[in-house]
Amino acid sequence: HVQYGKLIGSILLDRLQPTTKTVVNKLGEVGGPFRTYQMELLAGEDNYFVHVVEHGVSLYFDLRKVYWCTRLEGERTYMLKNEFQPNQIIADAFCGCGAQLIRAASQKGCRIVANDLNPDAVEYCKESARKNGIDVSPGNFDVQCGDAREFIMNLGMPMSESSSSTPSSDTATNISKLPHHLLLNFPLDSPLFLNALRWWPSGEIMDPPPRIHVYTFARGDDERTEAEVAIDMVADGLLPEGGYSIASKFRGDYLNELGCNVEAREIRDAAPGKLVICVSFSASRTLLRRMQGDFFD
Repeated sequence: HVQYGKLIGSILLDRLQPTTKTVVNKLGEVGGPFRTYQMELLAGEDNYFVHVVEHGVSLYFDLRKVYWCTRLEGERTYMLKNEFQPNQIIADAFCGCGAQLIRAASQKGCRIVANDLNPDAVEYCKESARKNGIDVSPGNFDVQCGDAREFIMNLGMPMSESSSSTPSSDTATNISKLPHHLLLNFPLDSPLFLNALRWWPSGEIMDPPPRIHVYTFARGDDERTEAEVAIDMVADGLLPEGGYSIASKFRGDYLNELGCNVEAREIRDAAPGKLVICVSFSASRTLLRRMQGDFFD
């Protein structure tokens, strides 16, 4: 259909006016540090700034500058209905333009602490929040631009030290509050950031403990489903096995012995035989102690 792209674009523009002013075709795959993609203009204005309305929430961003996936609307709704509770603290290490967070703040009164490496995404997230009547201030809707691993580490640090480059192991003066949920929605590499949780305090933290939601690509193999492969990837990110010749499999039971209560869900197809899986687990005290080198019960 490529040779008919312009014609298809003109027909779509004619049928979808006046709400649609530009029709584009995605070129290639998502790539680069900000997970963006190239596109070609098929019809309409040479303007890529969009206004998306999702369940009553308005989002504003330049489609060329940020990652956006309309197909994740169902997942965002699932999290709001089944995971997030009113007035909880939601942290997101890869927040993008903030669709999940703005909906959580506006629809459930959740407090937000978030991060993205893309400065444009951070600014669009803040601006969209303001336009939805959300108080964008530290302690209520706090979005920063920086490294995701440092962001995760700082969630577990004392507030007085949260700007320091060297995490502290002192939990006695920890007056920060760990989030009820931490989202890691970077399917290409999310499990690799899980080792940052070892900086979280392993004392009596929260009951129930923080819930971590890790989105990752996974392919099944001769022994395991995609979900089982994804769980093993998360286990390796949390507690890597050193010195093995053949990696262990089916490590979900081991994580559950540590109080993790592991669950896995299929989110969407990414390619033939390749799925996006969300692995959710609890950052239990026992897990954190094990990550910090304490192997004694």
